[in-house]
Amino acid sequence: MTDTEQAATDQLGRLQGVQELHAAVLALLLPPASQRAARAWQIECDEIARAAQIREWVVQLPGTARLPWFEVLVSRMGGQPLAARQALLESTRRLMGARGIVRPIDRLHWLEMRQRLGENTAADTHAAATSDLSQLPQSDVAAIARYSAFLARLVPAEATALDDAAPTESGVAWYTSVMTPWQAHAAVPPCTPPDTDGLVHALQELQVLAWMQRPALVRGWVTAATQHSRYGRLNDSAADALRLSCSLLDSPLPPELVRHYGAGSLEPAA
Repeated sequence: MTDTEQAATDQLGRLQGVQELHAAVLALLLPPASQRAARAWQIECDEIARAAQIREWVVQLPGTARLPWFEVLVSRMGGQPLAARQALLESTRRLMGARGIVRPIDRLHWLEMRQRLGENTAADTHAAATSDLSQLPQSDVAAIARYSAFLARLVPAEATALDDAAPTESGVAWYTSVMTPWQAHAAVPPCTPPDTDGLVHALQELQVLAWMQRPALVRGWVTAATQHSRYGRLNDSAADALRLSCSLLDSPLPPELVRHYGAGSLEPAA
């Protein structure tokens, strides 16, 4: 850890005020090298006194530290008044749409924000005494297929910034691997990413899988991702997509993801 990185993490750790948290969360969502998004951030944070300094601290973070800080700072915002939380969501929507396209990873960031800010609408989970996924009903397999097809744009490596682009060859290969357990007894559709509504509906169905089955599903995604990644190493964008999925499914991180984020040693305390 460099002195600059340490100073940035120390400063971010002290942020508690509504406006400063607002600026920091938006800065963590900025896509690299996008002038339109940067201008949108400036407009949204124009009246926040230390906004420019906060953004500079965020810039100093390595890739493995950005999502952990996003999670912590959004959780801090979750304790703020409703009006402040709604204002952050409205600013986030404008920031994400500033370039005229929404990245696939932005969809996951958005769902994570809504969950951490108190808008989680998942139903009670099913009861099951086993983590075995092989005999799931067709409806659950279809939901897994839709969500996995969405992730195939980001895993094993982010290939496009376009929300409507098809997965690359490596993404399709990853999808085929993760859907293999159901090939023998269920109809597995082609790797066709869902639209936004389809993504949300698939996620809601996965959120009510049995508590022992969701971690097993995540482990399958991560294992296949490392198998299809160069040298067996996840890149930051793929790891972020998988970590966000773990959080959305209330599943612990598999060891591969723990190691990926632990390597930077800059993950904040919750």
